[in-house]
Amino acid sequence: MNDNGIGFLGLLAMGFILFSAASILWMGVSMARKGDERRREIVARASCTTFYITLGSLGADILWGVYNSVAHGQAIEGNNPFVQLAVASFTYAICLAFYRRKYGG
Repeated sequence: MNDNGIGFLGLLAMGFILFSAASILWMGVSMARKGDERRREIVARASCTTFYITLGSLGADILWGVYNSVAHGQAIEGNNPFVQLAVASFTYAICLAFYRRKYGG
């Protein structure tokens, strides 16, 4: 293994972080852009679906933490906020693509 450079896994991690940051920025720009009524409806549906999926994911994570705390005596740990935001942005991108295909756009 080469100790002088970043290495393949480091480059892969940096690529994932950059892709995640770009996805988060794209999500914000996409939601802020003006458009016609059909586009606003597509963005609203994608946003709502993403919100429900994110809430379900966080709720399941909380329940899993409580279970591990009670059953195994482990401390409840929080998740990395950047990872949560990245997953929400990926979910939004998938939902937006689905609703664009469904309603045209």
